[in-house]
Amino acid sequence: MKKVLFILIMMIVLISSCSRKIEDPCIYKDAVDSISLSTDKIVCFNTVDSYDINHKDKGIIKINARLYLPDEKRENYAAVILTHGSGGIRKYHQKYVQLLTEIGYIVFQIDHYSARRIKYDKTFSKVSGVTFLNDAYAALDVLKKHPKITKVGYLGWSQGGVGPILTHFEFVNQLYSTDNRFDASIAIYPYCGFTFNSSYNTETPLLMITGADDDLTPEAACRNIYSKFFRNDGKINLISIDNARHGFDNPFLILGITFDNLPNLKIINNDCTLTISKIGEIVNLSGVVINTPELSQYFLDKCSFKGVTVKYNHNARIIALDKVEDFFNSHLNMK
Repeated sequence: MKKVLFILIMMIVLISSCSRKIEDPCIYKDAVDSISLSTDKIVCFNTVDSYDINHKDKGIIKINARLYLPDEKRENYAAVILTHGSGGIRKYHQKYVQLLTEIGYIVFQIDHYSARRIKYDKTFSKVSGVTFLNDAYAALDVLKKHPKITKVGYLGWSQGGVGPILTHFEFVNQLYSTDNRFDASIAIYPYCGFTFNSSYNTETPLLMITGADDDLTPEAACRNIYSKFFRNDGKINLISIDNARHGFDNPFLILGITFDNLPNLKIINNDCTLTISKIGEIVNLSGVVINTPELSQYFLDKCSFKGVTVKYNHNARIIALDKVEDFFNSHLNMK
């Protein structure tokens, strides 16, 4: 009975969310290229609007992020950029904002969707995880212009976890026309379908936190990345949480939900494994360029089974929060 009631409530929430108008808080505001640390606020800034890192002939779009300041005043600060998954910004992300600001970090939570007129992306293809990375790099440049912000971390969930993983690789970072770098990156139940040759140099320290029972973005692909690069002076870490599914840190999913039409990304082969070309294109290991939502949807359908279950796990959430705090404190020098 409780499960039936929960499903009915969820249907009402989904129907009401479909009727909501997409609000872009920056539509009548100018973009800035730096921030002040006076108060929490919405920050409007420009980013390249591109599916991949090949930015030639790509347009500029103005997006927004919410700036959160810690109560403790410091001479210098570390900041953390948050990037959501395909469902957009959700209430459970606020727990991480609270954690990070309480221990002294500035938080810059990017909204990748409102300026692009997206509510949520159940196809996982309207924009790419690399689109999110482009936005995060634009945010990094904005933050690093402030003289009191000395280090910047990067935290992303699910599709938003693609960017943190890619920053681990020096070659990817060098494709951006900036000398700024992330100082540490964390990916929570990320899509780990990108790979590189084992000879590639690595750069940004990376932590991947996965659920052992995740069937939306299975951890097997993350284990492949870890196995290939774990010898690089301890700069890559993988924490697998037992009995944890996708969305394990979202209390809204406490009863668990099965989606019969969402993709189960268990297929790993050359057609389904991605990399970044020398000019920044997303390509699979068979050499096919994937640079549009239509091509992405085609390969997603080809590389997945249907049917996934997402569910909250309180213990997994506590573990994730603890590991996020420890990892950033270790690499951003916040004790």
